[in-house]
Amino acid sequence: MSAPDVAIAGGGIVGAALAALLAEAGASVRLYEREAIAAGASGRNSGVLQHPLDEALVAVHERSLALYETLGHGFDHPAEPVGALVLSDDPEPLRRECGELAARFPEVAPEWLEGAALRAAEPGVGEGLCAYRLETGRPVPPASATQAWAERARAAGAELRIGEAVEAVEVQDGRATGVRTAAGAEPAGAVALAAGPWTTRLARKVPDTYLAPTWGVNVEVRLPEPPRHVLEQAGIEALIGSGGGMEPIFSIVTAGGVSAVGSTFLPDEPDPDLAAPQVLERGARYLPALGRVRTFAARACLRPQSYDSRPLLGPHGAIEGLHLATGHGAWGISLGPGSAELVAAAILEGGEIPPELAASRV
Repeated sequence: MSAPDVAIAGGGIVGAALAALLAEAGASVRLYEREAIAAGASGRNSGVLQHPLDEALVAVHERSLALYETLGHGFDHPAEPVGALVLSDDPEPLRRECGELAARFPEVAPEWLEGAALRAAEPGVGEGLCAYRLETGRPVPPASATQAWAERARAAGAELRIGEAVEAVEVQDGRATGVRTAAGAEPAGAVALAAGPWTTRLARKVPDTYLAPTWGVNVEVRLPEPPRHVLEQAGIEALIGSGGGMEPIFSIVTAGGVSAVGSTFLPDEPDPDLAAPQVLERGARYLPALGRVRTFAARACLRPQSYDSRPLLGPHGAIEGLHLATGHGAWGISLGPGSAELVAAAILEGGEIPPELAASRV
C-alpha cells in the first residue's frame, strides 16, 4: 500500500480523534492499535468531561467540549453539566480552596454547601461532611467517545489497523520516516505517538521520568438511588499532581445507570478484584450506600501520567516529523480532542503548541 501522510500509534481517545481530524483535513492516515479501540485508559476510566482547574489546560478543555458537541457517530453528548461536589470532613481547608477556585476559575461558579443545603443538593452523602459545588462534569459511558472518534476517522478515509502494534519508529538522518511493525518497516510522511504510557518505548530521548504509568482501579456498581452529581473526595487534584499514592481516594461518576467508583493512582499493577473492596469501603464514608453494595465489576487501567500533569503535545524536538500526543493522566477524555486538534495543526500547518504543553519542553 502507498505510504500515508501520517502514521499514528495508539487507538485511545487522543489517537482516534487525531486520526479523524487529520483525515477530515485531507491527510492520508493510518492508525495502528495493538489491541482494540479504547482498550486502555480511554475505555476503562470513569467517563466524565470535567474542568481541569489548571489555567494551562482550560483552552484545551473548552475546545474539547466544542468538538464533542459535533462528534456524532453515536456519541450522546451531555448538553449540560450535572455538577461536581468536592467533599471533606474538614471545613476550613475546603472553604479556603473554594475561595481560591472562585478567584481563579469563576466560570465553574464554586458554591459552598453544608448541612441542609448539602443534603438538598445530594441527599445520599454521609454525615458530618461539607462540600463545594462546581458547575462542571458531563458523565459519558466509558469508551463511547473513543469509539465514536474511531468511526468518524473511518468515515473520513483513515485506515485503522486493529491488532497491529507499532514496535519502533523508523528514523533516518534525524527524521521519522515511518514505523516498524511485526510485518516490517512501513513508510510514512510523519509519525504521531498517542500510545499512552508506552510512548516512551517508541519515542527516543523521552525519559521514563517524564511519562510514568499510574494504575487506576475502576469499580462499577448499580445503586438504587445513584448520586446526582460527580462526587470527589478533597485531595484528588494534589494526588494527581504528585504522581499518585498508595491510598485510594474517593470519586464516583454515574452514566447510563452505572456508577464508576475510584480513584487510585498506583505505581504497580493491582489486582482489581482485591482492590475493589478497599475502594468501596473508602467510598462508603462519603456515600454510605456503597457500604451495602454486594455486586460489582472491577477493572484496572494504566494512565499516561506526565511529570507535571500536563500533556506532551506536538513535535518531538530531536527527531523531525515525529510528534507526541500523550501524558494526559486522568484528563484524557476531558482534554483528548482539543489536544488532538493542536497536534493535527502542528503536523499539517506547523501550528504552534503552547509552551507549557509542548512535547519539546522535556
